[in-house]
Amino acid sequence: MTDNTPPRSIRTVKDALESKAAEHGAEPFIHYGDRTHTFADLDQRANVIANALASRGVEPGETVCLFLYNSLEYVSTYFALAKLGAVAAPIDTRFTGETLSLVLSETDASTIFIDEQTRDEYEQVRDDVSNVTTEYFVGEQPSDRPYRPFETLLEADGSTPPDVAVGETDTLSVTFVQRYATEEPKGVLLPHYSYINTGWEVCANLFDIDADDRVFTTLPLYSIFTFQLGVMGSLLGDAQIALAGPFDPDRFWEQVDRHQATIILYLGRMLSVLYNQASGRAHEDNPVDLAIGHGFGFGTDETLIENFEDRFDITVLEGYGVTQTATIATYNTPDDRRIGSSGRPVSYANVQIVDDNDWPVPTGESGEIVVRPTRPNTMLQGYQDDPEGTVELCRNQWIHSGDIGYMDEDGYLHFVANRDNSIYRGRIAGRISSLEIESVINAQPAVRESAVVGVENEGGSEAIKAIVVPEDSADLTPVDICRHCEQQLPYLKVPRYIDIRAELPRNPSGKVQKDTLRSTARQDTWDRESGYELSR
Repeated sequence: MTDNTPPRSIRTVKDALESKAAEHGAEPFIHYGDRTHTFADLDQRANVIANALASRGVEPGETVCLFLYNSLEYVSTYFALAKLGAVAAPIDTRFTGETLSLVLSETDASTIFIDEQTRDEYEQVRDDVSNVTTEYFVGEQPSDRPYRPFETLLEADGSTPPDVAVGETDTLSVTFVQRYATEEPKGVLLPHYSYINTGWEVCANLFDIDADDRVFTTLPLYSIFTFQLGVMGSLLGDAQIALAGPFDPDRFWEQVDRHQATIILYLGRMLSVLYNQASGRAHEDNPVDLAIGHGFGFGTDETLIENFEDRFDITVLEGYGVTQTATIATYNTPDDRRIGSSGRPVSYANVQIVDDNDWPVPTGESGEIVVRPTRPNTMLQGYQDDPEGTVELCRNQWIHSGDIGYMDEDGYLHFVANRDNSIYRGRIAGRISSLEIESVINAQPAVRESAVVGVENEGGSEAIKAIVVPEDSADLTPVDICRHCEQQLPYLKVPRYIDIRAELPRNPSGKVQKDTLRSTARQDTWDRESGYELSR
């Protein structure tokens, strides 16, 4: 891989935007719906908002919450905070109730931006968040509650940015993430230079993004992946980027064609959802060259990726990273890839697989994925107000991802699952992905959704339990599920316990609470070892 470091002249996000605005001026850069900002438009709009916030008391180092869905206002405000030397707190729009209240309080921010789509959730916790005193509303003002209109920020001077010194080690964002379902969200602090470094790695070293490219994504801007890889990669590569609202498979290809996208960004199971749509010329005939993301993550994905590439004539590039590593740590590239893997380490990262005591495991053996930078200021600065959590995360000088994977003999990382979504099947079999089993179960037409967990077993290993929610009026039995699984999965991945339920328990952010599903004490929990024999 090319090890091409960012230029010395660009060390902060402020530097990057101002440099590109001077270089490209009136050329289009970012699109949302029918609206477009040129490089110069975005720079000038960021100056205006930054100066307006400064005049209203927002100071360098102060945190500002962005509880918004994708929009040009979101991007402009993010860059404005970068110019002001303030800290952006992009809030996950899936947070609700107690989780949302906790996160907003933990930011200690006095200023928040909301919109029509986040307003209801915010207003349910508004009285519990005493630190927030200034509220800006993006979009048409609601008539039943007064907020400060976003447009009032656009009346300031935009000819120059605030007179503030911003450095590469200054914190630009605090993003609240949950490594494990049982822990409260922690605020990951990332410096300005991590945005420059990730964006540069993406455009210059990994994917050769340039002025001929148009990047398209429906991924939310609260994700560091979207901003650092998507927005910053496009900015530093002189490309255009188009944002859209939440992923809608029925509209996706129409949006791609509209923006003539050459690159699409994905996370999770987006590509498999698109592949499972009915075939048709409107889908297969598209302008896309690359799909960049991560989220397939287990052995069966090799076939899924090959099928997707064959049908849509798009090269899929899987990678791996977490917010703490500034969103990337390994990646496949167009010239160096192994389908089914997450690629090899990026130019500034060391990646290892370790056991529970942080000793490296043999090649091919699964363990925890740990990462550390070889270039300063490229990954997290720590957890906000949590020194003990930071020490635990970075013990033995490695960032501990909490994810399970293995490295093959050629240095390609293979992601298995995060610990919440992995099951320990014994020393020889190692950990397997519960997500893989869930994807097989969910492919059965009579299934609405499922959750797969590990249940403590004899000998220190875990047995597999599947909790399945049928489609309305579907006549589904545990035996149906078991037969479906044994036709598509190896023996060690076929569930032993199967529990049919009306719904899955979820926390306020919408995640399935798997810890509550591990018990096999329910009388209607079916046990494969009570008389059923696999047909193999």
